[in-house]
Amino acid sequence: MSSEQVVLRIKSGPHAGRSFTFTGPDSLLLGRSSKAHVRIDGDQHISRNHCLIEVQPPKCHIVDLNSANGTYVNEERVADRWLNHGDTIRGGATQIAVQLVNDVAVSRQPTPAELGATCVMTATAQPEQVAEFTLLCEVGHGSMGVVYKAEHVVTGQVVALKLLAAEQCVNEKRMQVFVREAEILRELSHKRIIQFIDTGADDGRLYIAMEFVDAIDLEDVLKPLSLKKRTRVVLGLMRQILDGLAYAHDRDLVHRDIKPRNLLVSKDNGNLNATLADFGLAKNFADAGMSHISSEHEIKGTLSYIAPEQIVNCRFAKPTADIFSVGATMYRLISGNTIYNLSNHETPIATILNDGPIPLRERAPDVPRSVSRIVDRALATEPADRFQSAEQMRRAIEKLLQ
Repeated sequence: MSSEQVVLRIKSGPHAGRSFTFTGPDSLLLGRSSKAHVRIDGDQHISRNHCLIEVQPPKCHIVDLNSANGTYVNEERVADRWLNHGDTIRGGATQIAVQLVNDVAVSRQPTPAELGATCVMTATAQPEQVAEFTLLCEVGHGSMGVVYKAEHVVTGQVVALKLLAAEQCVNEKRMQVFVREAEILRELSHKRIIQFIDTGADDGRLYIAMEFVDAIDLEDVLKPLSLKKRTRVVLGLMRQILDGLAYAHDRDLVHRDIKPRNLLVSKDNGNLNATLADFGLAKNFADAGMSHISSEHEIKGTLSYIAPEQIVNCRFAKPTADIFSVGATMYRLISGNTIYNLSNHETPIATILNDGPIPLRERAPDVPRSVSRIVDRALATEPADRFQSAEQMRRAIEKLLQ
């Protein structure tokens, strides 16, 4: 068993003596705002949103949120830094000691019941065949692994085969995330959600076999269209995605990573069909939490679609966080821009927490107000001001299309 922990102990300042112990992914916002976990009133050296500490035991990362007077680690001003055991963070008069615990007594591999086979890292080259699937070509890749177009050697069925990267097969937490994705997909059966086919391990490689979608490049399709036509196409596709999302939400699952690249769009007799993919970060409402530390240089693309509360309180992501991401995706596909001017700031997270999204009609003035109202409502800073369900947003879009 593992006892990996991160302990943050406040040494000085208004909250001296308090400590926070983390055994799983979480975050800690320090500042004067009402959303701050460590709220510091009366210290003029502390900004409204001063700094964000992100935790993935035994790792810990800090981001300064463009604070006026700076965030310091061991009295060195920092913007974005991984923390070490024994470091001291300072903002204004508040000092926080960092303790990283990585006491692993037993390195447990997943059981055959969890994986279907034992996973061990091998030094062999990428095989042309995995289990009963022949790899045809690579169709995508990410931090967790590679997705191939593959064919079942007996039935001839074409699938999307997701393989966990070999170096991740000795990381128990990464394997658990991979297995969790397979479990989630197995539970879901909806035409707007990628379909689960099989999972297992072969020659030390974990895999998930899923429905293969012959996807087109949606942005290339939209680019030459007039704004009116492009907007109508986007509304139609998002109505489909919201149908699948409502189904997932009814089963207490939040996707947590909705963005254009996770929408698979295909053509069928001239019609466009959208399928929601990549449930690698999906969680039950009560078990939400970031799967990876969101160091800005690692997930800058995702930051353009993530709801602000997922940064401040990532464990409590609700369906309204997915609604925000749907709005951000619509915004991108209609206007060609992201919802923030991230390039104008050194620290994108500060832009998200301090400035909020730019209204759609400031980027695309000719977008009908009826459309911008839907997008801007989905992107409301406060979750209570958004559509409260995917079905509610889907009905609003359907009414507009009619």
